[in-house]
Amino acid sequence: MASTTLATWALGRGQKLARAGKTDEALATFESETASGNYRLLIHHALTLARAGQADKALEQSAAAAAAAPEDGLPAVFNTYLLLRSGRLEQAEAELNRAKGLLPLNPIVSSLSAALDILRGNAVDGCTRLLEGPLTDNLDILGWIMAVVERRIFEAAGTDSGAIPPENERAPDDRPPDAVPELSAGAYSRKGQDLLEKGRPKSALKYLARAAELNPDDPALHATYGAALFEAGEFERAKTALARVPAKGPLAGVAQFYRAAAAYRLGEYEAALHLLDTLPRTGDVVLYLEWCDYIRGMTLVALGRPVEAAKHLAAFIDVEPGVAPRRFAKALELLGGRT
Repeated sequence: MASTTLATWALGRGQKLARAGKTDEALATFESETASGNYRLLIHHALTLARAGQADKALEQSAAAAAAAPEDGLPAVFNTYLLLRSGRLEQAEAELNRAKGLLPLNPIVSSLSAALDILRGNAVDGCTRLLEGPLTDNLDILGWIMAVVERRIFEAAGTDSGAIPPENERAPDDRPPDAVPELSAGAYSRKGQDLLEKGRPKSALKYLARAAELNPDDPALHATYGAALFEAGEFERAKTALARVPAKGPLAGVAQFYRAAAAYRLGEYEAALHLLDTLPRTGDVVLYLEWCDYIRGMTLVALGRPVEAAKHLAAFIDVEPGVAPRRFAKALELLGGRT
């Protein structure tokens, strides 16, 4: 098999393995053909190394890609990204200027230019440019930019427990709670769940609390009640209620997810990460996996680790693509730009 054919095969195979989360296998596949000088393979090798936390090796591979194809703009674009991620702003600016000359209309170029503004302390102009677009659809880069923006939001809002409202926090339930008639425990529970699903957590709590009084030993009910408390903004009470749910049994995983979310909102960041790390990926938890990525990413941002947060926010953006522009707009609101 010719060298170019082998490199093409390794590129496709490595990308497939990387998408499947088989990072070590993907890296080994890319490494088997780095000597080919295929710049696309070198770029994907660099991006996979970056996701794996190997920043220096990633920069080596992106520099090799740029050297292998000096007249092509893509290596310059991704080299710029990896330099920015590593905090090498002067080098990144020089490479960004080269990328602008080669690909002046590329959305990644404009997005990275905005990111450079943000990293240099001009978050308002940077976020404005991100919203005006065009915005990159590369998940690696968009996830990292979102992490950078979230860190600026956190720094501007302070480190109090409400510094970064989770994106899944419901709008305030301003309607008065429904009058609660006399019902059976099962009927209270069903009505509460229905109201919770309709975005009325405060009304749901009235029914779920009555259900819990009548059936105090139902772990699934305590999990739902804790979830409603969280959605109603009662984070400390949610933490207490959810702690009563056994580690195994109905909705145990869902309860642990909400415990992690509540810990995050209460500023207990290490506890939130521990709960996410030990969360079983089975049963109803699969319905919350993208939110696990979001809460983990936001928690890492709060801990000052935006580079680590990037891949988790990228995974969430893949499912909820509208989240990035909404958060950029939120940054402008908090930082004094347009609303």
